[in-house]
Amino acid sequence: MDRRLIWLTSLAAGMIALGVFASYAGAQSAQAGAGEFRPEPLTPFETQLLTRARSSGEVHEDERPPPADNNARGIALKDNRAAVVNLTVRQRKYGVSLDGTGEVLIKNFVFLGRRSKDIYGSGLILGQKEASKGETFLSNAWIDLEESGPNPDYKRANNEAITVERGNGRLNVRRAVLIGAEESGLDNKGNVRMDASFIASGHRPVRIWTGASLVIANSTVLAYPGFGGFWFGGGEGVAQLDYYNCRFGRVGDRPEDLSSHIPDWMIAKDADDPVEMRIRRLTKDPFNRDNGGFWIPTQSPEPRGYIERQR
Repeated sequence: MDRRLIWLTSLAAGMIALGVFASYAGAQSAQAGAGEFRPEPLTPFETQLLTRARSSGEVHEDERPPPADNNARGIALKDNRAAVVNLTVRQRKYGVSLDGTGEVLIKNFVFLGRRSKDIYGSGLILGQKEASKGETFLSNAWIDLEESGPNPDYKRANNEAITVERGNGRLNVRRAVLIGAEESGLDNKGNVRMDASFIASGHRPVRIWTGASLVIANSTVLAYPGFGGFWFGGGEGVAQLDYYNCRFGRVGDRPEDLSSHIPDWMIAKDADDPVEMRIRRLTKDPFNRDNGGFWIPTQSPEPRGYIERQR
């Protein structure tokens, strides 16, 4: 049966639909699985970041912290330059947290299964206690909170794959899968640049707040049927979104159903919010593809089960 028909039927059932959403979303996450993740070698640029961290910072390599309760973090980075390479975090509230950090590299990062006694949690969080001072470079990541599905009740769910609080240094994301949260894939109050990534997470896959900006290229953003894709808010001021060569649509769409421009139904803000949404479809690649830089071209990942493929 066509999955979109299942969703439309479920919507008419009101609160019952939330249970259907949860079951369906959980099935997508289970079909995808981090078994699809493949570590990649460091690029020349990333090797330089690692070398600088060894010289005047801290380095974490090949770590797999065990599951833990309460506010546990896989790694908590503070007040320093750092490099994290080949990290897998399972069943913790946060994967990696950055507070007051300088330049940070996170390479080959897997986060699976938010474990918390409250509604919060993220695979990566910047500036929860103190804004990061330098740029952060996230390269080749798989973040799956493994929640049961989108949940728009903020008394019960407020978790996302990546959280960026206000005032942080720029976050650069290259080749990431952001899935499995209840609220969003990216909750952005800062300055984020993203390339070759896949987002299908929560009831607001991307949140952009007043004063924040997102530049995204060569990526896929999917909304769960019945929900939007991009939410703008935070009061007076500008929230900026620039995109280039991306695909947009719903979970369960076929490749030919996806759009190269953001459909109106994917864009939302609260009716009484005076935020100014600025959305631009770029005609030129916004990133420098020099072999010595961070934005070396790479293929965008596509987890199994989110886009309908002919068998």
